[in-house]
Parts: sequence; C-alpha cells; structure tokens
Amino acid sequence: MRNKQKIDICLSPSIIDLFDLSSKKVIIIDVFRATSAMCVFLNNGGNQVIPVSTIEEANKYKACNKINDYRYLVAAERNGAIVPGFDLGNSPLLYHDKNFNGHALVITTTNGTLAIEKSKELASGMLLASFLNASAIVNYILSSIKEDVLIVCSGWKGQVCVEDLLLAGLLSKEILLDNRFYANSDSVLLANHMYDLAKSNLFEFLIDSAYRKRMNLDEDVKYCLQKDIMSIVPIWAQKNIEPFSNSGYFYLV
Repeated sequence: MRNKQKIDICLSPSIIDLFDLSSKKVIIIDVFRATSAMCVFLNNGGNQVIPVSTIEEANKYKACNKINDYRYLVAAERNGAIVPGFDLGNSPLLYHDKNFNGHALVITTTNGTLAIEKSKELASGMLLASFLNASAIVNYILSSIKEDVLIVCSGWKGQVCVEDLLLAGLLSKEILLDNRFYANSDSVLLANHMYDLAKSNLFEFLIDSAYRKRMNLDEDVKYCLQKDIMSIVPIWAQKNIEPFSNSGYFYLV
C-alpha cells in the first residue's frame, strides 16, 4: 500500500481532530445544502465563494459592498433558515438560473462553513463537492491529485447525516475503481454499502432521514440530489482578502 493513495471519510467535523490533514487533499461535502448552493453560484458565473464561520464576519463583508472589483453578495443561514437581515441563505434554489458574473459570495452556514473552517489551515488543499458535480470531482481527483484524500462530511451540529454519507459513498466508490487508491476504514465501507442501497432512488431512501423530518424543504432536497448537472471543480485558495485576514475563497479550476 505504500505507493498507493489512501481515501478515507470523516463522518463529522466533530471528529476531524482524529485525522492528520497535513498531507491530505480534503473534499468538503454538505449535501443539504451549503456545498450544493456554493456550486450553483459558481456554476452560474460567480467569481469566488468566501466561507466565513460567524454571522459577525458576514456582517463585516455586508458593510463592504465592493472589494477588489467584485460586488459582494452575503448569505447567512442558521438552523435551516435565512438569518434576519440577510437576503440569501444556503438554498440552491436562490442561486438557480441566475447570472452572477462579477460577483463574489460570502456565506456562513450552520454546518458546511464550520467543516471548511476546521479544515482550511491543516489540509493541503480543499475541494467542494455535491451530487451536482460529483463526477467532475472524481475525474479531477483521478487526473490531478497525488496526495491522500479525505472526504469531510459536514453533518448536522456535530452529528452524522445520511445524505452526506451517501455522497461520500458515491465519491469514494468511484475513486476506488482506480487501483492507485485504497481504503482500509469502516467509514468508507459503510458509505459504499449505504450508497449501493440508496442509489436507485435517493429521494425515497431519505424519506425517514432526520433532515427531511426536521425541514419541510423537499424541493431543495430534490434539487440537491440531482447527479452531474454541472462539471465544475471548486478549489480552495488560502489567501487574505483585504481588509480581512485569515480568509480564503473557492474558485473554479
């Protein structure tokens, strides 16, 4: 196994400290709905996605209508709802079928941006994945990545989410078809088997999931479960964005 690349899955950001991220490429997933919404924004012409961990940080960007020639849209979501005072949240339907040329999106969410925050300083790079761009991410990993890969599931407030596990299963299963990769963890085994059980009808498989019971957002769910409707690969640039520090952004290859 020494000459092979390892793929593993972190089921929740609450256990990310158990992994050594220093030499790994990290794939961030938050199926419902953060990474899906970010991908839609970038696919529709957006220049950058700047994730921030707090509402206070989002408000700082909101006060700066324009930085570095980009107009800023600022989105904030907590517990599934748009934060009062903001016009956008993490629903991909809010970004669907719009033109975002010349715009950057600043976004904070309950789970997805937390997973990014916990990964960005330690990983050797990050990608954003959703069902919407799953095959593009797999193809990029197989063609361009020489490091080990860790899929980080954003979950819900530290708990495991089935929808993230399903996407992790799809990604890891496809990557493992290339014999340069291997896996030896039960999280990969679990995710692969779970995806096999669900793949014929993801929407119905998730009917009793915590997310669908907690949220009345079936149109968002259906949208987020579409597979390969775009071919983008959002990658991370760890870079200060004046006048803010300790920031960075996702952009398209």
